Amino acid sequence: MIHKLITFLCLAWLASPLLANNIQVSNLTLSSSDATQDFAMISLTLSWENSWLDVENHDAAWVFLKYRPTGSNGAWSHATLHYVDGTNDGHVIPLAGTVNTSSDGKGVFIYRSGTGSGNFSLANVELRWDYGTDGLADNATVEIAAHAIEMVYVPGGSFWLGDGSTSAEYGQFEDGISGNALQITSEGALTLGGGGSGSVGNRNTNGMANDGLFSLPGVSTDDFNDLTTQTLPATFPKGFQAFYCMKYEITQGQYVEFLNEIDSAQFLNRYDPLNYSTSHGGFGTTRYNITGTWPNMTTITPCLPSTYVEWYDAVAYADWAGLRPMTEFEFEKAARGPSLPVPDEYAWGNTNIATSSYFTITNQNGLNEAIGVNYSTTAGNAWYSTTIGFNAPVRVGIFAAHPANTGRVTSGASYWGLFELSGHCWERAVSVGRPEGRGFTGSHGDGNLNALGNADNPDWPGFTTGIGVDHAVGGGYRGGAFNFPNPTQPNLQVSSRIVATAFYNTRYFDDAVRFVRTAP
Repeated sequence: MIHKLITFLCLAWLASPLLANNIQVSNLTLSSSDATQDFAMISLTLSWENSWLDVENHDAAWVFLKYRPTGSNGAWSHATLHYVDGTNDGHVIPLAGTVNTSSDGKGVFIYRSGTGSGNFSLANVELRWDYGTDGLADNATVEIAAHAIEMVYVPGGSFWLGDGSTSAEYGQFEDGISGNALQITSEGALTLGGGGSGSVGNRNTNGMANDGLFSLPGVSTDDFNDLTTQTLPATFPKGFQAFYCMKYEITQGQYVEFLNEIDSAQFLNRYDPLNYSTSHGGFGTTRYNITGTWPNMTTITPCLPSTYVEWYDAVAYADWAGLRPMTEFEFEKAARGPSLPVPDEYAWGNTNIATSSYFTITNQNGLNEAIGVNYSTTAGNAWYSTTIGFNAPVRVGIFAAHPANTGRVTSGASYWGLFELSGHCWERAVSVGRPEGRGFTGSHGDGNLNALGNADNPDWPGFTTGIGVDHAVGGGYRGGAFNFPNPTQPNLQVSSRIVATAFYNTRYFDDAVRFVRTAP
């Protein structure tokens, strides 16, 4: 008998509840193999808490496999899952679940097959791995690792850019020079600037993304304004097409497993302890706890956001996981959905924001870390300079987990059920205000990095060929952060673009990231 797989390794973060909704993969085994067609069926159990499917959208798990030769100490390769026509593609899943395979075979989305909500578990899920496509012989012996990331489905359709506010411009989008929100009705090319109706304005004439209201080192400017036009190509993802978005910012637990599965040379560029500080002056700890030596990195706070990710770190993870960066158009779609904008709104859809300090955090560092006092039962809860109990992040999804949570507003959730889009840590998004961003076509990561540990998608900001080219240009910031100076509330608003075109080459303690993938 020819044995294709003799060793299986289910990585630690999959055996432990690292995200707020406790996504887990377990019971990873080889159920069968076919040496004639060169495929193997990989069986696993998948579960997570607070899952849902309703008439508008659903959450899902993005599941992908990695492998390496048994006994190897190098990088893990990305497994190709079988895809034919977008059906179940030979995968086997219980009736309670649905599986959609990405057309490139880099992973599958698994979600409820019927309307419902609550804890969700599927045993005996079998994924068909086309190991022959990956160049493996029938007698190869390999280790297998399975990963799962909680995602949320953002349906296709029209939505609005900008919110029509006049109180805090910050370079927000508008319809021409009208000051009104602009509806996006297709993925077609758009005119940026110029002032004409239907063009994407940025509320200013001088090209500053922040309208000159704020000054920071590294802040760039939009290269379009009321007088100067640019073209946003049809290939740039505008949010009209359906996509999946990570429910939370990337966690320290997720980044640790990424570090442990790349090779030693790649690791040196994705982790440098000299770039991280565990304290920042009189403000106390940064709560950055990723430590160790490759390939045995660990963290005592796996549910906290993985901060200190500069652009190269961020897009390397996206490439490795088969995902891609989001665009700033997609950021606004993910936050407000198809609803008419409310002037000055936050991600939870209104202007009411909590203003009392959460100065007591219970179960610190635990998987059940929680807000101890001053959780608002009426306003949007957010982690920002007015409310923070300490100048560092807290676990992802902390507001939704509170027993007094009554829904979208108090949990700080977006229209679709995404968390911490206003406040907590900065979101990284591809900017329309620079040509390096407008060249983005939405290609997905292939699961493998180049020799330096960098993403190798040529359309992504950060893919550079010349010395002296700023690799972060084209990837800006949205959503605000806990460490941003007062007044912080406008920075948290969905439409704020105060640093949407900014570029920094440093790792900082309030920078995090989340990723998306165009829906199959």
